[in-house]
Amino acid sequence: MENTKYQVFISSTYSDLLKERKQVLDILLMADCIPAGMENFVATDDEQFSVIKKVIDLCDYYILILGKRYGSVNEATGISYTEMEYNYAIDKGIPVLVFVLDDSVEVDDDKMESDDIKKGKLAEFKSKAMRNRLASVWKDQSDLMGKVAIAIMQAKNEIKRPGWHRGNDEEKERMLKQIEFLQAENEVLRKQISSGGISKKGVDFEEAFYGKEIILHFTEKVLIFTSNTVIDKKTVKTTLDDLFKFVSLRITGIKKILEFKEAISSFQGGYYVNEQDALIVRNKFEQLNLIESFIGKDDVEMIKLTDFGKEIMNELNE
Repeated sequence: MENTKYQVFISSTYSDLLKERKQVLDILLMADCIPAGMENFVATDDEQFSVIKKVIDLCDYYILILGKRYGSVNEATGISYTEMEYNYAIDKGIPVLVFVLDDSVEVDDDKMESDDIKKGKLAEFKSKAMRNRLASVWKDQSDLMGKVAIAIMQAKNEIKRPGWHRGNDEEKERMLKQIEFLQAENEVLRKQISSGGISKKGVDFEEAFYGKEIILHFTEKVLIFTSNTVIDKKTVKTTLDDLFKFVSLRITGIKKILEFKEAISSFQGGYYVNEQDALIVRNKFEQLNLIESFIGKDDVEMIKLTDFGKEIMNELNE
């Protein structure tokens, strides 16, 4: 749509990447985007992180810049606030553009992680983030700027987002019709669930689950990244029942959403599952009433098998 502006969230560790953040902000302004970097407001507790999540909710795209620091770690989740921001954007289905500093580049000591545990967490985070389709490795500020400019234009062309634009009567009418359609669709689904529908093991469930093919994309787990790194990718065709047979045994009890994604990744050892594919699997399992999610302590999203899910797990693993 003409005159549409897209809001872009900039995420990174802060003090070590100040110059890079400023330059990315300038690139976004030149690309007619609205930067939302939360400058001078870095999350250090759950209350501040809740505010940041609301800002991410309003963004069309999300940019992650990774250097050689992991950042402050949230005690409840055991991961950094930067990684929590990334995970939240992925869970919300916001297109993510990733830029990882080449591991061979030398930086000052104050811009480098000294804690061995954090170094390991950073390596895992990099490996996970690099499986995004719009991910690249940068060597210096000039290289980063060029890759950000190309990536944001590519994202705007290939991944349509609502953006921000002036409203008009025609647009309001279209939105009202869409809301009415969604309300009607929701009512149909509600009646299906209350009367059995796909939530019970009936014909609808049989057709939607057993033998229902799904394609998963996996990316090799790599801990060292350079501009010459070649990452192996695999495409796996399976069925929802075979996948649930495997995953369900690994999510008994109450698990974090991240553990659910890790369970799907372990379906192909040594690889990470594509984030979008993990969201699709989660959505399908929830629609089939096999799993349910909820917000646990410290605002952490959790997941567990439903009683029906446990029944199906036992049946498949007899």
